[in-house]
Amino acid sequence: MPSRTRTVVALPGTFCSPVIYERVRHLLAERFDVDAPSWMTDAPDCTLDGVATWVADRVTAAARGPVLLIGHSTGGAIALRLATTRPDLVGGLMLVNTGPHMRGHGDVAALIAGMERDGASGVIGPVLDRSFHTAPTPDDRQRLLDYAHRAPLRAALDVLRSQHTTDLTPDLPALRMPVSVVHGRHDPVRTVDAAESMAAAIPDARLHLLDAGHSPMYETPAEVATAIGELERRMAG
Repeated sequence: MPSRTRTVVALPGTFCSPVIYERVRHLLAERFDVDAPSWMTDAPDCTLDGVATWVADRVTAAARGPVLLIGHSTGGAIALRLATTRPDLVGGLMLVNTGPHMRGHGDVAALIAGMERDGASGVIGPVLDRSFHTAPTPDDRQRLLDYAHRAPLRAALDVLRSQHTTDLTPDLPALRMPVSVVHGRHDPVRTVDAAESMAAAIPDARLHLLDAGHSPMYETPAEVATAIGELERRMAG
């Protein structure tokens, strides 16, 4: 067991509250300091590059590097950008139901267009519900909905537009830190094949396929906590 507490920085996806990491945070409390920042409400620039810079500044200011960095969904794209631009700050990287690009990502273009036209209120509920194979508790679902409705529309549009036009695939072979690709098998948007392809493109990556949907850190927290512990040991080694 590691002799000191390891800092974990955990980035949620678009419209996703940091609440999504609470179950994992509880399981890791004795060994890890889990920081899940609300980048949608707090980052001044919500493009991929803007949020990655904001997270890097937080890590640097707190003297936390190198950290174990987790990114879920859009948070995974942000984490990938940070790992490629500031590898000195990232000792280990966990990518959860995410990918280096948005090709084959279902209806993202239509989602952006609809939000530009009508706002986000009509899409938040359906996007939330498709993010779970095992539904959240009613209280947690309400907390997630409340956060999503408070999140600035501009933040969602800025990050989704930049993610939609970004392809980080060429950067994957340059990653030198240990990487864990964690993927829920029942994700209706990000496929298992895509997760396998991403893991294969990263030199030191291990793939963990879990019995979950788009949000395994909530649906299967014990398995995700185990994967985090394994990643930390690889970092230490």
